[in-house]
Amino acid sequence: MQNMNVYVCAILSALCWAGFANKAQAHPHVFIESETEVLLNTKHQITGFRHKWVFDSQYTAFALVGMDVDKDGKYSPHELEPLAKENIESLHEYDFFTHGTYKGKAIKLENPTDYKLTYINNVLALEFTLLAKQPVSILGNPLKLAIYDPEFFIAFLEPKKQKEMRLASTAPKNCMFEKRKAAMDQTNLVESRLGQPMDLSNDENIGAGAFFAPSFHISCLTN
Repeated sequence: MQNMNVYVCAILSALCWAGFANKAQAHPHVFIESETEVLLNTKHQITGFRHKWVFDSQYTAFALVGMDVDKDGKYSPHELEPLAKENIESLHEYDFFTHGTYKGKAIKLENPTDYKLTYINNVLALEFTLLAKQPVSILGNPLKLAIYDPEFFIAFLEPKKQKEMRLASTAPKNCMFEKRKAAMDQTNLVESRLGQPMDLSNDENIGAGAFFAPSFHISCLTN
């Protein structure tokens, strides 16, 4: 129970109110449309990932309470900077929901760089870059990548208008990725579960996020 309360307070501080600190409410509280750019160099090595996470309107409304410091009806980058910093620092404990494996081992990532939080079209969007501690060669050996919250307080969705995954322009032409479907479809969950309990305790909910996450197998063909 303590772990869940810390998680909600740290990651989703704007949503940390009495109704969410309830063991029975182990279900997605926040929905994010996720876009990822895979950073590749000319040596067929993955050097990191650039994320853009667009938050749902309900989370946005809560998160923005008290953020318009100068009362001008707008949210400047300066006003949003403390919230961006808080989100980035909190995500460190959860590996930034970025789960990459290579030859069966998890890849290690540096702390985020050039992060920013913007408010456009009535929603918040968080952008940041995660560099790999060691570049990973995917020439003939795929890297498996999945974006998800293991405890499933956050549900990551495919963007409605943008590409969910893309390779950087620096990627060699023989590099590609294959999307593999999640074990479970979250469409009905998104439509019916927002604000509703899933009848799971916090312990039972650990690991649930992986079942709803598609995976991307990124590789470069050998000659």
